[in-house]
Amino acid sequence: MPYCFENIEMSECPSFAEPLPLSVHDALWQWAQAHYGLHGDWQTLRLNGLPLGRVNLHWSARIKQDWQGILHESSDGLDLAADSWLALGDGLQHMAFEWKCLGLLHGWRDERFDVCDERGQVLFALERAAFRPLGLLSHAVHLNGLTCIDGEWRFWIGRRSAHKAVDPNKLDNLVGGGIASGEDVTTAMLRESEEEAGLLPQHLSALSLRNRVHSLRPVKRGLHNEILYIFDVVLPSEIQPENQDGEVAGFELLDIPRLTQAMLQGEMMDDAQLVTLDAFLRYGLLYQEHPLSLWLTDLQRQAV
Repeated sequence: MPYCFENIEMSECPSFAEPLPLSVHDALWQWAQAHYGLHGDWQTLRLNGLPLGRVNLHWSARIKQDWQGILHESSDGLDLAADSWLALGDGLQHMAFEWKCLGLLHGWRDERFDVCDERGQVLFALERAAFRPLGLLSHAVHLNGLTCIDGEWRFWIGRRSAHKAVDPNKLDNLVGGGIASGEDVTTAMLRESEEEAGLLPQHLSALSLRNRVHSLRPVKRGLHNEILYIFDVVLPSEIQPENQDGEVAGFELLDIPRLTQAMLQGEMMDDAQLVTLDAFLRYGLLYQEHPLSLWLTDLQRQAV
């Protein structure tokens, strides 16, 4: 049964008459297989003995050339070491900045993400643009926004600005963004909601953290390796999202046929599509036993 949000009436619980056609399931499953997982040659990147990243052959060669600390090459990857986590983080930050100055590393934001161990303990902070080349695990929040119009549930979908460094002009979730160093999940969600959609805490009284999934896929700059914290919210029909930070060109309310068409035609950014499919599974639009649904469930287990 579809999940009903806490603290809202049953009439406001998103529901759909029937699942999507099996042909759509199959096409989306083909998309997932093509875009997600480790494709190609990847080496383990160990930092002070911990396997924290993955690098392709291009970035492995750059690290071997540019790393100024202790480096050991093993059969399956590279081992970088320093006297402390602070020193190691500073070394990586310096190396990444040199890559930026050489024109090798694009998308520099002067914003840092936390690098954590497997228990979630923060080890050091690093410029976010360096995470993909090094294959380090980052964390992000995404928000599915739904509104009911004339008895039909629709998704609020944003279109990314043409000036975005990643996936310009692509369709996106209502809200999405990285969790900055020192920031908790809820704070990040509230910040991004206000910046990207003009939504204040009073608009988000029905906000609900629904899932975590592990997004792992090769990208142009290296490896996208991220835990996505997926929130859902039902917005009243009179609420109109409005971007505040220039990162979103505009918002549309899409019904399921139009949204599914956008997915099949490659109009959405990959993680936004993944987050939307997670909602589709939750609200009964996907058959539970289809390989696509089983894959989505496995991504949830990987994120625990």
